Amino acid sequence: MKKGNWYVDDYFANTHTYHRIKKEIIRKKTKYQRVEIFDLYDFGRSLFIDGNPQSCERTEWIYHECLVHPAILLGSIEKNKKILVLGAGEGATARELLKYKNVGEIILIDIDEEAIEIFRRYLPMMHRGSFDNPKVRLLFGNAGDFLAKSKEKYDVIISDITDLDFFNLGAKARKTEEKFYRLIAARLKKDGILAMHAGELSCNKNKKHLHLRSFLKKIFPSIYSYKACIPFFENEWGFIIASQNKKLNPRKLSEKDIEKRIARCGIENKLEYLSPAMLKASFSFSPRLEKILEKY
Repeated sequence: MKKGNWYVDDYFANTHTYHRIKKEIIRKKTKYQRVEIFDLYDFGRSLFIDGNPQSCERTEWIYHECLVHPAILLGSIEKNKKILVLGAGEGATARELLKYKNVGEIILIDIDEEAIEIFRRYLPMMHRGSFDNPKVRLLFGNAGDFLAKSKEKYDVIISDITDLDFFNLGAKARKTEEKFYRLIAARLKKDGILAMHAGELSCNKNKKHLHLRSFLKKIFPSIYSYKACIPFFENEWGFIIASQNKKLNPRKLSEKDIEKRIARCGIENKLEYLSPAMLKASFSFSPRLEKILEKY
């Protein structure tokens, strides 16, 4: 929430972060969410949704590279990959996907058309024109409804839905959650991969991530967590890739293997965070956190 010349990030109940505001860009309540964009002294152009930090121009590439590239690089290296993105957001996910010569079609689903128009206008440094690329098809509607009606199969489905909490509100919500992930599984090709952000992942903050791991294991035989430090979130952030392909194991790949895949996909010199060493390291954890994850 905005307090004078400061924006208070109160995402965590017991720890609040204050960001000094350089300039207010826009504050708008859409039908679905509260969108706020500011220029911050430390993070540049920054997006908050319902009071929570989403993206900032100085570090958003860390989050979006981690969300997108492991699933594409670890899957089959075939041409004309078909990608579905649930939650179009500021367009940075599509931007990262467009780096690949073997990605043929990108379908973006978002529920909030008004928010997307705000992002188009005020966040060009993040989307970089991705919404208007001929490979990209932008559709508006509920992600669950789209999955239920769709007959198509996808090589990769990326879930970047903003708030994970709406799945965790009791027995009824858990049934909705199970239906949602089973719909995703049904829309993936045989060896397709689901990639998603999955909440905080550290020794002391991991509740949402562990919930998602335990839930996804009921549906996908192959589940792998990985993480990165996201400065704007003031935390280590977790991600998950999941697949019906039992042979999928990113932890077995060497840096050389990853380097070869990067070259075959044609994205050499297009990554700012995920070098082969960083990608491999993102799937490694401290002994303490490893033990926690093994229980889920």
